[in-house]
Amino acid sequence: MSNQAAVSEFANALNALYQGTTLQDRAQANSWLEQFQKTPQAWTTSDTILGSTELGIEVRLFAAQTLRNKIINDFSELGEPGALQLRDSVVNHLRNARNGPRPLITHLCLALADLAVQLGAWKDPFADMTGSFLSDPESVSCLLEFLAVLPEEIENDRILLPTDYFRQRATVLLTQRAGDVVQLLVQCLQQSDLKADAHTKVLVCFKSWLRSGEITLMMIQNTSLIELAFAALKAEDDSVFETAVDAICGILGETRIDHDDEPEDARQKSISVEQRLVPQLSAVAVQMRVDPLVAEGDEGRIRGYCRVLTEAGEAWAQRIVLNIAAFESTVSALVDCMRLNSLEVIGMMFDFWAVLADNTMESTVPCDPARRALAAVYETLIDVITRHLRYPDSFDASDAQGGMTAKERDDFREFRHNIGDVLKDCVRVVGQTKALSHPYNTMLNGINSTPQLPWQEIEAPLFALRAMGAEVSSQENVMLPKIMDMFSQFPAHPRLRYAATLVIGRYTEWTQEHPQYVQFQLNYIAEGFKVRDVAAASAQSLKYLCQDCSKYLAEHWANMLKFYNEVVASGTLDDGDVIEFSQALAHVVSAVPEPDTHLAIEAFCLPVGQELGVLLQRSELTSTEKQKTILLFERMGVFLRFMHVEDNEPAEILLSRIINESWTLVSTALQRYAADPPVAESVAKFVRVLVEYYPNILRPIVVQVIDVVVSSFQRTGLGTYLWLARRILNVYQSLGVDESASLQLVTSMVERLSEAALALFQNTSFSDIPETTEDYFNLVERAVETAPAYIIGMPTFPYVVQAAVAALEVNHFHSQMAVIYMWTQILNPTKRHIRLMRENRSALQVTPASPAGRAPPASPASPLRQRRRS
Repeated sequence: MSNQAAVSEFANALNALYQGTTLQDRAQANSWLEQFQKTPQAWTTSDTILGSTELGIEVRLFAAQTLRNKIINDFSELGEPGALQLRDSVVNHLRNARNGPRPLITHLCLALADLAVQLGAWKDPFADMTGSFLSDPESVSCLLEFLAVLPEEIENDRILLPTDYFRQRATVLLTQRAGDVVQLLVQCLQQSDLKADAHTKVLVCFKSWLRSGEITLMMIQNTSLIELAFAALKAEDDSVFETAVDAICGILGETRIDHDDEPEDARQKSISVEQRLVPQLSAVAVQMRVDPLVAEGDEGRIRGYCRVLTEAGEAWAQRIVLNIAAFESTVSALVDCMRLNSLEVIGMMFDFWAVLADNTMESTVPCDPARRALAAVYETLIDVITRHLRYPDSFDASDAQGGMTAKERDDFREFRHNIGDVLKDCVRVVGQTKALSHPYNTMLNGINSTPQLPWQEIEAPLFALRAMGAEVSSQENVMLPKIMDMFSQFPAHPRLRYAATLVIGRYTEWTQEHPQYVQFQLNYIAEGFKVRDVAAASAQSLKYLCQDCSKYLAEHWANMLKFYNEVVASGTLDDGDVIEFSQALAHVVSAVPEPDTHLAIEAFCLPVGQELGVLLQRSELTSTEKQKTILLFERMGVFLRFMHVEDNEPAEILLSRIINESWTLVSTALQRYAADPPVAESVAKFVRVLVEYYPNILRPIVVQVIDVVVSSFQRTGLGTYLWLARRILNVYQSLGVDESASLQLVTSMVERLSEAALALFQNTSFSDIPETTEDYFNLVERAVETAPAYIIGMPTFPYVVQAAVAALEVNHFHSQMAVIYMWTQILNPTKRHIRLMRENRSALQVTPASPAGRAPPASPASPLRQRRRS
């Protein structure tokens, strides 16, 4: 096909793509163009089209895009002479298009930049391009466009180059020419005969080179480029404003003091900051305060100003602490940014306040003037944040969504928790007593001043108190007693009781040191169970109160159990809240002194066991009864998990009886409902508690336990039983009379489960059972780590390896990772050989049996609470 014919066909195909009357015509045209772009003829055809002034802009633009894609993907087709020839042709096309459409100029510049990156024979693109375009005022914009896209194309991931060659070209194109680019940009600013948009193009180019990291503060500190960037912030055009923001953020980023800065460089940076940039930032703050677009809530303007000021704050955090007077205007502007109503935008500032607090605590002591000045700033911040925490007046507390959309509600909830971390920073700098006084005074003034106080006015400072809790000592004796005494004065509103109840739960460690408040808080929480909207908060807070103050609640265990049974029977609690209430009771029962401990355990466990027995004796369970069965197993499990007794023989005897009876219930449940995933999961979690916390009691029936786990998996193929087997494997040493017997138990279990799993994998695709695949290979990985000699010596192990090879193709991330972890364990020779050596040494030694009756405690103390930063 001749070149002219190719041009014609290209134009016709493009016309069909854009203006075709049918979908089929457009699809055929698109397919033809895609195939054409991959052919060698596309080079000459695109070049010919770009040199034609008769074809429309759409055709020429598509040709420029095609040429650029060819340069990126098929550069090797050109050869060095062809590439140099193409360069000269594209430069000529760019010169001819200098007054043409901006998209065409941009794509031609991108094509030239991609050539410059790959074409080593093009020794000095900067000199060649400036020589071709700088002398003509109408062509300077093309030069600036090329220089703007060049740093971006250096980082283009589609251009694949050897690392050494890439570094060499980056040095030639950017590093060695950064100073010349600065001079060129300054020169362009001084020329009066350039196009009207030249300053904007200078700013875009300046921003691009700043972002590349090649232009340093030292290069620009005595130039007019800094003033250009700040002046552009006053532009009404949004794109110019955004470009100015990017450029200023780049400048501010260069003011950070790096660890490898020479002392003189660091000093010069500080001089530039204090003498040139701080005054500019002060002007920006004034501009932000009077900008009508900010007052109207323009997100783009608000975001831009906040970006600039936040970048300055993060870059200068250490300088601010060391010389607060010089940066007072900047800090004041940052506080003003926090006052803005765009909750999404001010979220970008949270890290700055954390960094500033860290520097303040590291570099000052309480008596320092800087600490006092910054403490005043953070005190102001507490009040600002509390106002942001306030629900809007339009919020409908009677509606589950509050009158918000689901996204609005979730976004606001996330914002409150995130900004709560800033309150923790405030407490660190201000001090706990002063910090607590702010929400206290807000609540006090509201209660005293307004008879019909909106609930939002109290709920916001209550949330602030809850957020501060992580930084408040349990020894605080000034503000917290006043705050706790205020709870009885709150208006009756479910949102307030919900928030206040969570505050109680957050400060139960403080209550432990102030037991005079235990009874009041217990009653306050109990009242919340009567309100459905508050019940979840009551269950959570009661759990923490019982955990931290169990010794003060132990005498009330009977009343609490009665109340528990009433609340559970009422149906006001969700299943998760019932579990939290059960955990709370477990902590209290653990603190009940002898001789009443076994009575408390019996009062909780036996009714649950009896109810389970009745349900499991029925011939068929409805869905409601199944859910009740699941909840009963979970209640019993969480109680046994968090209840612990030591040196209490009657209680230990009772627990042994309860666990043996519970095992009968487990056997019955799995015999009938082993294939029901929800039931199987709840039973497996219960058995895990028995295995991990009561191994001594379970030891006489451990063979039965393992048989039931294996047979349940053989019958159902559910991964739940493999998960449980892994938990059994984790504590294998406590299950047998000695280590050898324990190993034989669990390795036999793994082998039997492997036989069943391999049979399942033969008949079922791994992708159809990803959870079972994941659980099985997690089990094997743990087994190989625990007893490599036993597992690798299993007759089925070669087939396990074959399955592991096949399973690598499973289309499920967690399953793939389980297989990979198993392979890592098998192929880790150091760890495996050390374990083998230890096992061989142990086999040659005689290990004395443990004395009769000497065993680990039935259950260790409950672990420390893991609380969310809230």
